[in-house]
Amino acid sequence: MRRFSERVGIVSFFIVLSRITGLFREMALAFFLGAGQITDSLFVGWSIPNIFRRFFADGLVAPAFVPAFTRARKENQISSAFSSIFGQVALITGGLSIVLFVLSPLIPYVLSPGFSPEGKKLASFFTASLSFYLFFVSVAVLLSALLNSFHIFGLPASTMSIFNISVIFGIFIFHRFYSRPDLGFVFGVFLGVILQILIQLIPSAKLVRFSISFSSSSYSKLVRSAIPPILLSGAIYQINFLVSRAIASLGGEKVISYLTYATRFFELPLGVFVYSLSYVSLPFMSAGGKEREEVFSRSVFVSSAITSVATLGLCLFSEPIIYFVFGYGKFLQEDVLGTSQALFMYSLGLIPTAISRILTTDFQAIGKLKIPVISGFISFVFNAVLGFLLVKDLKHVGVALASSLSTLISTIYLVLKSDLSVFRPFFKGVIVSVPSSFLSLVFAYFYLQHYRFMPRVLSFLVFVGISSFVFLSLLISLKIFSKTFLGIDAESKNLKN
Repeated sequence: MRRFSERVGIVSFFIVLSRITGLFREMALAFFLGAGQITDSLFVGWSIPNIFRRFFADGLVAPAFVPAFTRARKENQISSAFSSIFGQVALITGGLSIVLFVLSPLIPYVLSPGFSPEGKKLASFFTASLSFYLFFVSVAVLLSALLNSFHIFGLPASTMSIFNISVIFGIFIFHRFYSRPDLGFVFGVFLGVILQILIQLIPSAKLVRFSISFSSSSYSKLVRSAIPPILLSGAIYQINFLVSRAIASLGGEKVISYLTYATRFFELPLGVFVYSLSYVSLPFMSAGGKEREEVFSRSVFVSSAITSVATLGLCLFSEPIIYFVFGYGKFLQEDVLGTSQALFMYSLGLIPTAISRILTTDFQAIGKLKIPVISGFISFVFNAVLGFLLVKDLKHVGVALASSLSTLISTIYLVLKSDLSVFRPFFKGVIVSVPSSFLSLVFAYFYLQHYRFMPRVLSFLVFVGISSFVFLSLLISLKIFSKTFLGIDAESKNLKN
């Protein structure tokens, strides 16, 4: 378990760094562009390339690329494996980039039917401009998978911070000299992904001899055999996201912007803790037996404790969080309120999202890939129906609420299909979170009545102090109850019948 904890710590550190720099990236957009037609269109244009980036990073690296490279490494065929896999990936993602570029004039009519003609034209421009990001990011992700197969996690995880800093640089420079921060975002995206590739090339060159082959090999076949179920599962999830955004466009101007800004905070605890846990858990769960049970229980326990406190904190402090981070420049008070409302509703789905992620990782580890596919389809159907029903009256609030409810329903399905006990480590995690949750309630009662009447800097520092104190109390609780939890791990052989 020490190896597992060390790798989780390394990945978590760099994910924290990437989330912080990502937050600064969103702050730069909010400050220079606010929320309106340009940001709505930019987020739509960025959605498909970014979805493919998430798909390759979160969907294929662990379940497909890493096992193929690990096997090639054991068989001393790592260079030939990389060459054939690189060739296959280049063909697929290069082709998809071209298709995306060609179809860019039509995409806004599918993803943002509620936009004005000018908004659709802007969205088309941004889609075309960012289309070839898909090819470059696939190369960066492939290099990450190669390094991961050699148990090098820190450097690949650190490159996302470089990407975010590059985007911030682009936004600032283009605002300063051209008064077009939106174009600076596009420039920064390509600068960042090229830097991601270059940074990983140096250590990768020490591991493989670079070449490209478009012929098939046993390793590229291994990747292709894993792709269909993972592709279907990932495609359903990402189509779900796109449909949600299309429905959001029916709610009027600013709705997509509110949802996009709110998602940044919703994903913060997931990215820092839950995704890093699932990222590192996969090879340990794949070992099967007692190790799988122990890592699964530990992951559920830690995830439920952290997300319980995070859910309460994000719900209670949603407005101060948005006020402090985005409430400057062109981001108006009505934008603060709208984004905080969306964040509140998204936060209700934080716990089921975390549990769903751990369960999906376990199903991938034991080869039951159809179950996450079905779960994704369930989520898609409920999200589309609920979103369409709620967006007219509740706008951004309805879309976010539909997302949380659909995630809860699909997670229940995963729990019912799991052969491991989810409830025991889950409730233990919730119990551990109680002291910190109580502190959050006490602080919120006093803070929310006075934070706007204090100087902004002082109010922000008090908020940071409160958050740090609550998080520290949670860490202490986890430390105190760790021995008890380890005792539960030994009992995790009690499987559900």
